Amino acid sequence: MSINGIWKIEILGLYDWEPFSTTFLHDGRYRSGSADHYTVGSYETDGNKIVADVTVVMHGKVRTLFGKKATRHELHLEGEVSGDTLKGTAAGDEGVFLVTYRGTKLADLP
Repeated sequence: MSINGIWKIEILGLYDWEPFSTTFLHDGRYRSGSADHYTVGSYETDGNKIVADVTVVMHGKVRTLFGKKATRHELHLEGEVSGDTLKGTAAGDEGVFLVTYRGTKLADLP
């Protein structure tokens, strides 16, 4: 199964799922963005498992992530892919908080 594609990523917030980014996964490269941030990093897959290490850079409205308000966050993501759905957790560089995320595949990359 190829995870390469364009994904809608949402994070589980206090009140429900919140849109977070549109993510492009391609041959181990993780690229993502929204109106207020961008994310770059890399990922590896093993069967239906994915592990990624990424850097989130806030360039617009800075929001609190993983218990701290900063313009830069180093994250470690782990998850599982089932068809066009991705579910997992993300940990900040301090490893104290976990955020649940999900992804929905929007399209394959040409």
